[in-house]
Amino acid sequence: MRLAFTYLLWLPFTTGLAGNINDTIALDEVVKVEHVGYNNGESPLTDLKYKQGERLGDALGQFSSVYIKSYGSGGLASLAIRGTTAEQTEIEWNGIRLNSPSLGQVDLSLFLLGMQDELKLVRTGYQGNIGGVLKMDNGVNPGSGFSISGLFRYGSFSTYNAMLSAMYAKGKFSGATKFTWLSSKNDFLYQNNFREGRPWVKQTNASVNQLSFLQQFNAKVNERNQLGFYLWLTDASRQIPPLMSQQGSLQNEDDYSLRAMANWTGTYNQLWLKFTSAWLNDKMHYKDPNALLDDIYTTYALRNKLNMIYLFPHSVVLTGQLNYDHEQANISAYGSNKMREQAGLRVYADYYIRNQIRLHAGFREDLNDKTPSPFAPELALNYTAKPFKNNHFAAGIMASRNFRFPTLNDLYWNPGGNLNLRQEKSWNGEMNFKYAYATLFDVSLTGFSIYATDWIQWVPDGSIWQAENFRRVFSRGAEASLHVTNTGNISPLKFKIDFNASYTYTKTTNLDAVSVTDQSAGKQLIYVPYHNVVTGIQFSYRRFYLRVVNTYTGPVYISTDNSQQLKGYFISNLEIGKEVALKNVELGFAFSINNIGNNQYQVVAQRPMPGRGFEGSVRFKFYNQ
Repeated sequence: MRLAFTYLLWLPFTTGLAGNINDTIALDEVVKVEHVGYNNGESPLTDLKYKQGERLGDALGQFSSVYIKSYGSGGLASLAIRGTTAEQTEIEWNGIRLNSPSLGQVDLSLFLLGMQDELKLVRTGYQGNIGGVLKMDNGVNPGSGFSISGLFRYGSFSTYNAMLSAMYAKGKFSGATKFTWLSSKNDFLYQNNFREGRPWVKQTNASVNQLSFLQQFNAKVNERNQLGFYLWLTDASRQIPPLMSQQGSLQNEDDYSLRAMANWTGTYNQLWLKFTSAWLNDKMHYKDPNALLDDIYTTYALRNKLNMIYLFPHSVVLTGQLNYDHEQANISAYGSNKMREQAGLRVYADYYIRNQIRLHAGFREDLNDKTPSPFAPELALNYTAKPFKNNHFAAGIMASRNFRFPTLNDLYWNPGGNLNLRQEKSWNGEMNFKYAYATLFDVSLTGFSIYATDWIQWVPDGSIWQAENFRRVFSRGAEASLHVTNTGNISPLKFKIDFNASYTYTKTTNLDAVSVTDQSAGKQLIYVPYHNVVTGIQFSYRRFYLRVVNTYTGPVYISTDNSQQLKGYFISNLEIGKEVALKNVELGFAFSINNIGNNQYQVVAQRPMPGRGFEGSVRFKFYNQ
């Protein structure tokens, strides 16, 4: 019963062969992507321990076929899943939503890997969310002992990157202290096709400096109660380079974040409770001397969440959640400080039949400043066949209704904000099939569709852009993944091979025109590629390894009538490394070549991306247990 209870606590939506998650990325001593299936062995190809200290968006773009919209190295980077927007995708830390009250999204370039112990990417729209959810969690260090690990990396374009982490536990107390630092001039050469003769020019005004600090304490009060305290600080300074059509830029931006959190977890026989309260403070200082701009944007959010799970007899699990948020923004374009209160209720039930069938049903209902959300029900059915001669098969189907409230910018930005905006609403559906053979092979295929109404978009009204509920959008597509390996329990000194591949096809169509001259109806939304592919292969022998990771992103349209587009791009990265294992000490050395072909490409129009670059890294870990 305890094993079943643990399974039900952690896995209803995050793993399991018939689950609804396509990728689970866990960052710990061994960082991995678990392809949903029975092949849950460690995949050295997707081991992100060498990527610690790097930007979160860069890593996600290399190890999962999701689309990362990047404004250049060190610039704004956002996550969009299945053709939805960054505002429709939630980013969570220990269960608390981090999306900005003003913008509604999260800049992934401000998050460095290593601050988190675990990442989970939920592509399925569920529990009221139109897009997916990226979950970042800090775990509790069990047992007793001490470990310290670090990494130093130097690369092209005067890029320095370092991380230092200490984890400690004794008796009922444990904790972690982490630092990450990143500095880069980003002065790479690129071919400027907006100038006559397409000359090679050097990127200017593009330097980035970023420092992050995290302190965590956990206490086991007794067998039933645990406490956790977390403080996460980020201080970043970056210049904003000119567009390819501009001669120069003096723009720069400073970003500061303070995130403080406390939680309590209680386990009482069949009842599990967790209460979390977090204070989030984000400040951005933007300066553009040429435009005589010098603005400070500050947002605050107090977010509280109570989770409950109760295990009834006969394999019935009830999950509930209550949340209350207070949001406030001090932004000059609003005219005055703006604030709002949000409260929500989520109730879900799961019924398990012979450990093979899961029936899931529930709903979400929110209240935003006395405005109720649409009723958001959710239904799912999953089936896992009994293993037969190392063959494993599962299938699932899911349907849900979801919503999103307008951001504070949508409502109050002057000029253009619109107090009459309605909530975005969607119907999401998907079917998935998964097959695995022992620990050698697994494959998954998912088909999905999203029909959204009251899509919020900023559209021109004369010389002013204004937020309006103009569009209905229909997104559909498929996701496939493949993992083949002989690693299993083979000794590190033996020859190993590991191969991963993932592919996403997304067709996201605008169904409505906003005016008689609008030619966007029936066309693909801008910055939504039809095709995203990631493949990689790693060869290992006697702790040496050779890894090649390839990514392909198809063309994207940059005009709503699909008359203009950015060409697709193929990027290949190579890494050679050696690991050394000594008593209580681990060492690692690696050399990488990024963008081997020196391909010239843009993810966002007129924002060049780096060409070929080189990196060398040294990693260590000392532990005493």
